[in-house]
Amino acid sequence: MRVPGVPFVQGRNSFTDADGKHFGIAIHNTSNANLASAEDEADFATRRTDGISAHFYCDKNSIVQSLDTNARAGHAGSTEGNQNSIAVEITGQNSFSRQRWLDSVAWDKLASTLAFVIRNDPDYAGFKVRRATVAEMRDNPKIKAFYGHDDMRRAFGGTTHTDPGPNFPWDHLIAVVKAAVDEQEDDMFSDNDRNALTSANFRAMGVYADLDEITYRTVNGASRTEPNKAKVARLALERKVAELAARPQLDIEELAEAIAKRINGH
Repeated sequence: MRVPGVPFVQGRNSFTDADGKHFGIAIHNTSNANLASAEDEADFATRRTDGISAHFYCDKNSIVQSLDTNARAGHAGSTEGNQNSIAVEITGQNSFSRQRWLDSVAWDKLASTLAFVIRNDPDYAGFKVRRATVAEMRDNPKIKAFYGHDDMRRAFGGTTHTDPGPNFPWDHLIAVVKAAVDEQEDDMFSDNDRNALTSANFRAMGVYADLDEITYRTVNGASRTEPNKAKVARLALERKVAELAARPQLDIEELAEAIAKRINGH
């Protein structure tokens, strides 16, 4: 899968994944002394011959996709890591302080990109936006969570790398990705979908009159269960009619006005 709106530059070291599935999201830093940009890293990935690659490169201002998410990257040093996770390379060094990390990453772009993968790639259904422990990774190499290169080293071996470093702000990454996932969930319906939930025509559809909730499904398969606005409106109208009918002198004009307001959604 390619993430819409994210520049794509095909990397050279794209490998066939044994089962075509990924489960974790691995965080790395580039550890380059010159701190090349995401664009420069992606450009280098088109010609490097060492077998190393990543799915995404991110710097202070931008993010670039280098491999389709269904491809296997060479990033972990171990079969388990390469086979079961997509790789995110962030331009930075292990020596960065927490504050420098906070100031050196396009967190909003990174979060929205990863949230899109989590929400739309079927492999990531059930993904937990948290950092897995090494013990969990050893017990289940297909755990659906975040982890770092150092976590993979301790869980699976095959590498000496300890990135993204001791001061990497995992809590901030988790927070911004969670927020982006929630925001994309709220936005998964188009304007037409949203209008359909509140339109007078929809409220008048008698087929839904007795359901407490209705599940809506969009063309891309996303779904959401909402309170049945038709039933809510009908019950409110019935209460108003009963209230007015119980008055000693029924005001027909007031009743008609109340009905009209209810029908029009006021």
